[in-house]
Order: sequence, then C-alpha cells, then structure tokens
Amino acid sequence: MIGVDWGTSSFRAYLFAENGTLLDRVACPAGILTVSNGDFAAVLRTLCAKWIEACPGLPILMCGMIGSRQGWLEVPYLCGEIGLSELAAATMQVENDQLKIHIIPGMQARSFDGGPDVMRGEETILIGAMASGAPQTALYCLPGTHSKWISVVDGRIGSFSTFLTGELFAMLSERSILSALITDAQVYSEAERSHSFQRGLKMALDGTNNLLHKLFSIRAQFLTGIIEECIVGEVLSGLLIGTELMSVTGQLKKHPGNVVLLTSGTIMERYCNALVYMNYAPEVHEADTACMKGLYFIAAKLGLVSVEKNDTRPHFRKKMS
Repeated sequence: MIGVDWGTSSFRAYLFAENGTLLDRVACPAGILTVSNGDFAAVLRTLCAKWIEACPGLPILMCGMIGSRQGWLEVPYLCGEIGLSELAAATMQVENDQLKIHIIPGMQARSFDGGPDVMRGEETILIGAMASGAPQTALYCLPGTHSKWISVVDGRIGSFSTFLTGELFAMLSERSILSALITDAQVYSEAERSHSFQRGLKMALDGTNNLLHKLFSIRAQFLTGIIEECIVGEVLSGLLIGTELMSVTGQLKKHPGNVVLLTSGTIMERYCNALVYMNYAPEVHEADTACMKGLYFIAAKLGLVSVEKNDTRPHFRKKMS
C-alpha cells in the first residue's frame, strides 16, 4: 500500500509491504497550496510514479490537509471522543478511475477553554504513536507551526487546543521590529543558546499575561544593554513556547507523569528543555515514524491491507537499500 501525509506545505509518501515493512519513501515541498488547478491526481502520479507503475491498483491512504476544503476531497470532521475504529470507518474514497484512494477524516472538538478547535493529520500521528507503545492515557504535544496539545484517555482522542506558536515566531523573526536583531543562533555555543532560551522562558513564566508588552520588551532590553549578551531569537523562542506552556498548565497538572512529545530535531529539544525547566519529564516519540505507523495501522483496520494472522499489531521493519 501507499500511505500519504499531504499537508499545506509538504508532501510525504511511504510505500509499505503487506506486513508493514517500509520499502521506500518520497518527501518534497509539494503541499496542497502548491498544486495548480487542484490537479492532485497528476501530482500524486508524478511523485509516486515508479510505485504506481510497478504495482497498478495499490491502495492509497492519505491524511492531512488533503482532506480539507482546499484539498482533493473535503472529508467531514469527526466529533466526540475518537479512536482507531471511528477513524477507519469514516474514511472517504476519492472517485478516480485509475487510483484506489481513501482519505482519513480530521477531528473537531472543544478546546481546553471550551471553544471550537480542529485538526487534520495529527489524529493519524497519535494512532501510530499509541500503536507502537506510547501511553494510551496522556497529554500529547505536537509542536510545530500550529502546535497541538491533545488529551487522550484509554486510546481515545478527546479535547485539544491549538497554538500559532511556530507561525508567530516565523512572522516576528522575519517581518517585525525584532527582525533586525535576529542573528544565526548556530554561531553561538550550546550554553549561550540555552541561557538565552531560558531567559525567554523566565519572561513567560513570571506570572503576568502581558505577552504583547513582553515582545516589545525584548527590543527595549536589547537596546538598553540589559540582554546584550543574549541571542534575541532564542529569547523570543523561549518567550513564545513558555507562553504556550503557561496556557496548558491546567492540563499539565492533570497529567504530571504522562506528557508525550511527538516531534524531532531542534523543536523537540526546545520543548523538552521548556518542560524540564517546569519540572516535567516528557516522553518523546518521533512524529514522522508515528505518522507512517498510523497510516498503515488505519489501513489495516480499514481492510486495505491484512495484518499477519495472530498478530495484534503490524510490523515496521525498514528495508535497507
């Protein structure tokens, strides 16, 4: 089968053997917003040409923004507490004479403060993480452009809240009065980066809620020499991530020993450092791997592939080339 995570800005596809072995993969910045005239079929055939040509009729399962209003087919959000069975049952098939395609629905739920919230793609990552050993009951965090904090109880996805932390950091770094102060953090030592990041965390955790003032305060402190020895980009990152964590303090207190990060790389380090600074010890799982497993596991539940007899979960042995 072919599994596809097709988001706003990126395209990732995986070729699986029947038993879940990863045979090949494709990744490129061909998100749904880059597809001209909505010809998603042409893009898919081009990017996965060698797989489709070698094995005509392969089932294809997709998740992410491809199922949104701007995507190939709008798949309605699921509401309520959702698990593997509900996601598999609510997938929708795309009408296409040559390709056998299903799209996984997104979710709509109440946020932690009671308002509406939505997601597409993260539900698949969560299913994959839990299928490979992550806690069935925990507070999950998926950091990124739009960070998600998700409450999961007994393997079922409940309420969640989204934060524009990553998007706001990019905007402020590139198109704000702080932009001229942002330098390449990689030229500094790890200790210097950590010190600056913690300075931003302390600003966020000082007990006040005046984020807008604190953002300008970064500039004022730099101009007056108070943070002359700090890396402004790291201070900004610490302030925004710290503010995000302050917003989910109530949820963190409900799950003091079960906080799970689904991410990798630099952003994983930042969120880990911030949580440890607040006396939490997060469990970490790689999001891309979890997404692969989620796609395959939902496909197995849907009957697009069959799990080996007497197996309770699929295998994921990466084939080395």
